[in-house]
Amino acid sequence: MIGVDHLRLGWAFARSLASYELGGSARPFSATFSVTNRCNLRCRYCNTPFLDPHHLNLDEIAVLFRKLKRLGVVRLGLAGGEPLVREDLGDIVALAKAQGFWISLNSNLNLYRRAEALFDDVSLVFTSLDGTAGHHRESRGDKSLHGTLDAIRSLRARRIPVVAICVVDTHNLDDTDYLLALAIELDIRIHFQPRCSDTEIVRGAYADDIDNATLRAFWHGLRERRAAGARIASTTLYLDHLGAWADFRQAAIAAPRTRCAAGVGFFYIDPQGNAFPCAYTKGKVPAINLLRDDWRGPRTGAAPCTDCAVGPMVEFNTLFRHPLRAVVDAAGSYATVRR
Repeated sequence: MIGVDHLRLGWAFARSLASYELGGSARPFSATFSVTNRCNLRCRYCNTPFLDPHHLNLDEIAVLFRKLKRLGVVRLGLAGGEPLVREDLGDIVALAKAQGFWISLNSNLNLYRRAEALFDDVSLVFTSLDGTAGHHRESRGDKSLHGTLDAIRSLRARRIPVVAICVVDTHNLDDTDYLLALAIELDIRIHFQPRCSDTEIVRGAYADDIDNATLRAFWHGLRERRAAGARIASTTLYLDHLGAWADFRQAAIAAPRTRCAAGVGFFYIDPQGNAFPCAYTKGKVPAINLLRDDWRGPRTGAAPCTDCAVGPMVEFNTLFRHPLRAVVDAAGSYATVRR
């Protein structure tokens, strides 16, 4: 079933794709806005709680959202840090809804019960499940599962789609069966993404002695499981891409004859209103503050990379590199109709 929101998303993406293919000006159909760097957890791979704790107020966010709409953005991802630590998150969601955005929200859901009502205006919820309970807590802290599973059950009872993100590291490579069984139980899908490194928003990295062949085999195995009907949100194009990645210690590279759509088809805004082609490039390229200036896309030669193994950016780039296959591939995964 295709909803009106998906038709709007499709039209916005088509305009972005045309601009990307023709080398035109930036017309991003998607923006990710981190509403705060603050977080109630201290995940071992995330650096955002240690960054600038200041964030835009509601009046400034209203200005930002009007600019995004004029730019052509339809899909808006709200992220953090942990968005629910902001007591005014419901007001932020209402501002986004007033602009007509298709809204996704990335949350650990620990604070879900104090803000249940705002999820009525959210089209898709991302949360985190990093493997078995023990491995999840190893990655994200002792209290990191507090209320998460109950919140997922509540959201699904309300027919709100949920995708759980598993950050793949060497300690949870054998947790696939557990997570996919849990996905059936909870009626959700799982997105797997590699641990990232070498950028301002993350900390830590894979060990120097990681076995890249083992990691590639892991992604090939997920590809086979998805083809067999497993509840894996990650697209086959994405899994193929990671199954061919040379060295997972290097999250991004400047690959010859490879283009990236970051900044043209999608972009990232930090809690202070600073825009970057993608979250990975924060701290690597000059920021454009959207309260003062307009987004005109990545500056020529500014981005240090053209290809990556950074989960969300790989999925977005498959849309622009293989649009027909990627759109079909993603149907029923991320672009789920509420029912």
